[in-house]
Amino acid sequence: MSKKPPSSPATSIDWLRKRLNMKNRAVIFDIDGTAINSPQQKTPSQRLINAIREIEDSYYVCAATGRVWPFAKDILQALNLVDPCIISGGTQICNPADGEILWQSDLDPADFETALNIMKEYPDYLVIYNEYTEEDYLHGGTSPNEVKVSGPVYILEQKFIPKSVAPELVAKLSTIEGIACTLVTAQKPGVVDIHVTNRDATKEHTIAKLLEIIKVDKKNTIGIGDGYNDIHLFKAVNHKVAMENAEAELKARADEVIGHVSDDSFARYLERLAGK
Repeated sequence: MSKKPPSSPATSIDWLRKRLNMKNRAVIFDIDGTAINSPQQKTPSQRLINAIREIEDSYYVCAATGRVWPFAKDILQALNLVDPCIISGGTQICNPADGEILWQSDLDPADFETALNIMKEYPDYLVIYNEYTEEDYLHGGTSPNEVKVSGPVYILEQKFIPKSVAPELVAKLSTIEGIACTLVTAQKPGVVDIHVTNRDATKEHTIAKLLEIIKVDKKNTIGIGDGYNDIHLFKAVNHKVAMENAEAELKARADEVIGHVSDDSFARYLERLAGK
């Protein structure tokens, strides 16, 4: 779970300069439950890959996922994304080609300790943080009582919490002024995950930072998602698109609801944008 250090500013600026062009629109999308039907589907469909190629001359195409780099890498690279992407629940912006960190926001150490102490009241629910793999997420983790870290933490996650327990834990964590406590749709039924990040590092805050980088106005953005944390995504974009399989709270905020993730509906939506 060691943290990948940000690359040198010069390298990041050079890469971004190559990407910036006359495009003034952006599509920002979630991965799990939107681009892929996880955890059953491990790689994106060829139809989605092709649909992204069809629109990327007219739109920036950027993922915004709760996954950290080792967990997101295979999907981002299979999609051949070239524009900056948001990972780690909004705490990092990366180059999707190689994981180079272009921007990062860490938790204050005191806030991390306070959040971890609250999680220790729920020792049955395991914790992961910073970089972790799909195997770590689905089958690993550490009891909050056994967590020992050295160095900065940018994302702290307690996973697979019953929906009956989560509101109580969220309420306690939300008393910490310097953090954002975000409910996340889990990749197992009947449970949720909780992400703890810097209060200025949710998808909402980091999409605003992303739009500054790619020089796109919010009025020219489309956001697509399905989970609880995509409520933050919706706050940061103009046109809000929810999947049919989205959480009810997200669909209530959507400008339109498209088909189910299992029907490759995100790809179908991008084909509409491309005029196909």
